[in-house]
Amino acid sequence: MQNRNTASEPMTTDSKSNGKAPEISLDRLPVAVFSCDTKGIITYYNNAAENIFGSAPKIGKDHWYDHLKIFDNNLKKITPANFLGGFHEELSEDSIEIYIERTDGIRYHLLSQPQPMFENDGRLCGYINTLIELNDVDAAKDSKDNVENNAERYYKMIDEIKEYSIILLDAEGTILNWNQGAKKIQGYSSKEIIGKNFSVFYSADDREEALPEKLLQMAAERGNATQEGWRVKKDGSRFWGSVTITALHSANGEVIGYSNVTTDLSDAKAAQETQRRHLLELEHKNEELKRSEERYHQMIAEVEDYAIILLDTQGNILNWNKGAEKIKGYTPEEAIGRHFSIFYLAEDVEKGLPQSLMAKAREVGKATHEGWRVKKDGTNFWGSIVITALHDSENNIIGFSKVTRDLTERKMLEEKQDRIKAELLHKNELLQRSEERYHKMIAEVEDYAIILLDLDGNILNWNKGAENIKGYSEKEIIGKNFRIFYLEEDRKAGLPEKLMATAIKNNRATHEGWRVRKDGTRFWGSIVITALHDDENNIIGFSKVTRDLTQKKEADDQMVAYAREIEYQNQQLEEYAYVASHDLQEPLRKIRIYCELLENSLDKPEMARKNLDKITSSASRMATLIKDVLTYSQLSHTGNHVVETDLGLIVEHIKDDFAMLLEQRNGQVHHSGLQPICAIPIQMHQLFSNLINNGLKFSDRQPRVEIVGQKVSGKDVEPFVNYNREKEYLRITISDNGIGFDQAYEEQIFKMFQRLDDQRKGTGIGLALCKKIVENHHGDVSVKSVRGEGTTFTILLPVK
Repeated sequence: MQNRNTASEPMTTDSKSNGKAPEISLDRLPVAVFSCDTKGIITYYNNAAENIFGSAPKIGKDHWYDHLKIFDNNLKKITPANFLGGFHEELSEDSIEIYIERTDGIRYHLLSQPQPMFENDGRLCGYINTLIELNDVDAAKDSKDNVENNAERYYKMIDEIKEYSIILLDAEGTILNWNQGAKKIQGYSSKEIIGKNFSVFYSADDREEALPEKLLQMAAERGNATQEGWRVKKDGSRFWGSVTITALHSANGEVIGYSNVTTDLSDAKAAQETQRRHLLELEHKNEELKRSEERYHQMIAEVEDYAIILLDTQGNILNWNKGAEKIKGYTPEEAIGRHFSIFYLAEDVEKGLPQSLMAKAREVGKATHEGWRVKKDGTNFWGSIVITALHDSENNIIGFSKVTRDLTERKMLEEKQDRIKAELLHKNELLQRSEERYHKMIAEVEDYAIILLDLDGNILNWNKGAENIKGYSEKEIIGKNFRIFYLEEDRKAGLPEKLMATAIKNNRATHEGWRVRKDGTRFWGSIVITALHDDENNIIGFSKVTRDLTQKKEADDQMVAYAREIEYQNQQLEEYAYVASHDLQEPLRKIRIYCELLENSLDKPEMARKNLDKITSSASRMATLIKDVLTYSQLSHTGNHVVETDLGLIVEHIKDDFAMLLEQRNGQVHHSGLQPICAIPIQMHQLFSNLINNGLKFSDRQPRVEIVGQKVSGKDVEPFVNYNREKEYLRITISDNGIGFDQAYEEQIFKMFQRLDDQRKGTGIGLALCKKIVENHHGDVSVKSVRGEGTTFTILLPVK
């Protein structure tokens, strides 16, 4: 609590205060506390005081004693003026007994403990009073006890206050008591501080200047002393404290001690410092604003590119800058005082344009306009103007500012640009129609897939040719990546990305290869990818043109096949020539020789018979040779007699054909997995018959032939001539345990008239015939053999 020394308001934060006091709530106290100014206008009261008043006085407006009657201890009425004066006169008393009667007749017997409050310069500024209700108004004998009990509650109240440090000092400044507020603010416990001198709260500099002693002396002389300054807590930290020291007197007026009330105003001090800085900043800003305003006026006067003038409320010119003189040709003496309509064309003045612009500025705050204006010399210029209404502090219009800029050059440029724009629009329209025709042409093209790709290869458009060639509709494909058209192995190899990289590097990329349609079928595509650039030569996408060259590819492949066939036929012709020059001539030579011998041995029957047998044998060999050659040559001219052929059944028929040989040699032929395929039955019979016959014939032990068939995918076999990875093949292995041959001759044995052993019977055409049959069915044949162990032929024939 503050008294005797300060103009600060009582300690409160509730609604019944003026809000300027330090923060502490007294509403919970059972004792009535209120404060007022020197005229009795209430400045604070707590709940207990409101209960005694019987109403809620308005802070700063009502007197605390309005609606109350005041009586002394003898029930003599006291006027408020005398009672307020009595506050100061009764300072030597501990308390004053009074009676207060409310308008509703309720009377309270109270113990009043008033204290005056002073400004820092010592002027009285008000009072603070505590009213303690006495329990038994009729028992005067208990008055002293009631006073003691109420005093005990009073001291309890003082001890419980946490927002103020309220302590008692003896005459030397030694601390006699310690409340919770003192502990909170200064950090000491009562055990630590009682008995020490209160100078411990002061800084070393203050102690050196004897400030604590000076404050005690001032309080003893004047009754109280106030001071604000930095104080020191137990932990050494500082706080800004407001201190009131009040001298306490004995009955004979002798100073017996002091009360010391301290408030922590650190936050208020910081706020005050902040406010002071703000004031300094404001002063600095005002000074800057003043200088800025001077510069602004000077700037306006010196500006040459804008005519900046002031008009009164009627539109008369009040000032004139260099820009106005330069743009409009008038000197200040010639223009000031005249109406601003002198700058407008006669037809604009006749239409009331200047007045309408001022009216608009008056209504909405400003008006803008562009149009032809008139200079002093009568020439025209294109002016852009802004008229702004100027207001006083009460929002009354006091004039107008008018800013004009000469935009004649810009106007001429705009007109030129408009002409250019019109030309460009016309050209653009022509270009747009041309582009529409171009897009229409692309969209309608059916023989070429013409599409646009973004930088990532995503498809942006789709034409009829693309739909025809690749099978996708526009809705299905736009937004997808063009990699979708490539084979899986090409995608894994990064072919699409490589083509785009080539197009980026060389502006275009070309390629031919197999592509994939929506339905999974393939076509041979010829593509051209071209990089597209913007005006700054940045790549913005790609065009991709694809042509279906499947028929051309098939024709080219057919031509290659024909070339191979011709080459093969030429090779055959060479072999035939060899036959004609050697193998076929040899039996003829023998026949001719033995005919001569026969002629010379006609008189010798036995010799003649022998020569005749030789002639017959050579003729028979020649007949067999001619038959095999004819059979071989006819394989290419069998026509299209391909039908579903049961290979297992064919092998069974061959076994029947070789039944006698199998029985003679005790041979065996086994087969498994032979499935029906599309083939020429007679050729399949020749194929298996030749290979089985070789296995049975060329064996030096009990012959055994094993035939095994297995279906395989074209993707799982090694490529060969006429290979098609999309087809299904039947892999046939024919193994025997015959005499075998050296693997080095694996190519030679399939050639015509090639025999590895001249001592063996045969024409040397059988295996060549087998190879021809397999190739005629777009298949492949290979052989593995070990001399003395046997031979295995592996044949691949397409199932369909």
